[in-house]
Amino acid sequence: MTLPAPNLDDLRFQSSLVDEARRRITRYCPEWTEYNLSDPGITLIELFAWMTELMVYRLNRVPEKNYIKFLEMLGLQRLPASSARTELTFWLSAAIPFAPNNLQTIPVPQGFEVRSEMSDDEVLFTTDRPLEIVPPLLTQVRTDQEFNKNYFPRLGLETFYPFNRNMPQEGDTFYLGFDPANNISGHILQFVFECEPTEAVGIRREDPPWVWECLTADGLWQEIKPSAQDGEKDTTGGLNNENGSLVVYLPMSLKSGLLYGLNAIWLRCRVEQRNPLQGLYSESPRVKKIGAFSIGATTSAMHSVYVQEEVLGSSSGEPGQSFDLSHSPVLNLQPEETLEVEENRDGDVVFVPWKQVDDFSKSTHFDRHFVLDNAVGTVRFGPSVRQPDGTIVQYGRIPENGRNIRFSRYRYGGGIRGNLPVASLSSMSMSLAYISRVSNLIRAVGGRDQETLDELKLRAQRELQAQRRAVTAQDYEQFTLRCSRSVARARCLTPGAAVNGASGTISVLVVPAVADALHAGNLAALHMQDSLQSEIRAYLDQYRLMTTALQVREPRYIGVKVKARIVPQDFVRPAEVEQRVREELQRYLTPVAIDAQQPLLQSGEKWEGWQFGRDLFAAEVISLIQQVPSVKYVLDVEISSRPVVPMEEKVIFEDAAPLELTPVDKVLQIPDDALLCSLEHEIETVTIQEIYKKG
Repeated sequence: MTLPAPNLDDLRFQSSLVDEARRRITRYCPEWTEYNLSDPGITLIELFAWMTELMVYRLNRVPEKNYIKFLEMLGLQRLPASSARTELTFWLSAAIPFAPNNLQTIPVPQGFEVRSEMSDDEVLFTTDRPLEIVPPLLTQVRTDQEFNKNYFPRLGLETFYPFNRNMPQEGDTFYLGFDPANNISGHILQFVFECEPTEAVGIRREDPPWVWECLTADGLWQEIKPSAQDGEKDTTGGLNNENGSLVVYLPMSLKSGLLYGLNAIWLRCRVEQRNPLQGLYSESPRVKKIGAFSIGATTSAMHSVYVQEEVLGSSSGEPGQSFDLSHSPVLNLQPEETLEVEENRDGDVVFVPWKQVDDFSKSTHFDRHFVLDNAVGTVRFGPSVRQPDGTIVQYGRIPENGRNIRFSRYRYGGGIRGNLPVASLSSMSMSLAYISRVSNLIRAVGGRDQETLDELKLRAQRELQAQRRAVTAQDYEQFTLRCSRSVARARCLTPGAAVNGASGTISVLVVPAVADALHAGNLAALHMQDSLQSEIRAYLDQYRLMTTALQVREPRYIGVKVKARIVPQDFVRPAEVEQRVREELQRYLTPVAIDAQQPLLQSGEKWEGWQFGRDLFAAEVISLIQQVPSVKYVLDVEISSRPVVPMEEKVIFEDAAPLELTPVDKVLQIPDDALLCSLEHEIETVTIQEIYKKG
């Protein structure tokens, strides 16, 4: 039971102050008989009542201020906003190489700014790393039947048959290998084919029965779909047109690998009929020439702005100095980002880098240490503390008097305003040679506002319980939530409860903060970025026991689709009822709360999303739909499910066939490491008259 907190602001302006003063007029001043609002005396009573109310209100703020001071004494600060992340795709004005043997590359510098003009408040995204668009070096053309033979040097001299020459069958494959000297990960490749034209080959030229794949670092083949955008569509006719081209977008995780002992960046085209209308090859295409060109590339970016060498001021030589950066919130510093202070080295004045620390408890007066409050952008130097015996101890070095202080570089930004939809980032801050346009082909996700005071109070309670060691499962969950604002939920599975984990290993399941993306139906946003995974792992390593084996991974996700027929209330629009039911289903069947509103079936504690390992019953779905105010009757409900792998849900070109769903009878059993997420629900409204007619 929580301790009762006294309310010092229990006086109300009208009932407690103004009305009480008017009642006392007859006792203290009986000659005063005019009580109308126009009387000057009543006006004075209201004026002093207003001033008294302000004083009482400020008095009631004292406990809150004391609470904040106690949190500061514990070394707790509000976590800064987290920045949204996305991928920026740059298209070239001309394909490279511009000419044979021309190895010119097109660079995009780190920190290049791209802005969104969708709102009045400008939102800037910057590239995380340098991008170099290079020409692809095609060196290998092989088939699975004769993999020992490289057809690339023979192109133009003899005809290349990519599939079985006599009778192509499903599984026939040809491979394209690229020299790893040019890293083409994340590149947009255009393949130009020159073939012998054929007719009546048994396939649908607009949709040939093949699958394009690339070899990943773990030795698995990942499907890559030919582009269906305007100007990039497949015009090869399944390699049966005389001239044609197709475009593929390579993943950023693409690496070189060994295939039958040959090291290269491998792509392959495999015969596979996924639709009977595609047909099958009655004879193999005949290829005379293959050309590979780069028409663009993709790189990672985040909602941030770079500030270079900002001068904060000069030192006064006193302990405990503080300086404010021009912009905040400040993102976590990278290795090359730090504070620099002028010092005299061999007669020359140079800027010397200082080291960021969490606090000065272990700093001596020789250590060049500073503390940065990321939320407000304040830099502090170590204080001098008087000891009980009267001596003064300096924690951290003090910059010499008159020395200039600057920040080598820092990045600021973050917040939910960076969660932008697809194709919203299209304006470059400056022109780049040979770059024609830029856009984000996936939604920007992960942006979250600064931690509120209420959230800080709850986190303080959790940290006081965990202290400074991660021992219990709850400790690991609390430290994971504390690590980054990009984490929405965390669940720790002990070795006895771990699923798909190594024996004796603690598994920490992390759900990223992607509420906006889930509200828009983007399940790919649930993928945990490698950078976030590394950050959490490094943070937990500070607190875990040395004998504890730790695994940080995504939960398993199970997608649920609800198909329902309902009868709406009278005099309401059917479309609005259908939308309301979809919203309630999406709000309930979600791994992360998508908004501040509670689901209709949930009451009491704050809703954070579906509970780990909780089964879904068909009856509760029916009950949820029935509780929607504009629903009169629920006629039929069908529930189906399928596994959801966030990485595989990332489809740039939405031309993929729907995945197979498994019907759910009465209950959908959920493993301990799994969560539910909503697929696209189908809601149909019918009227009572239509039911009677069919009956």
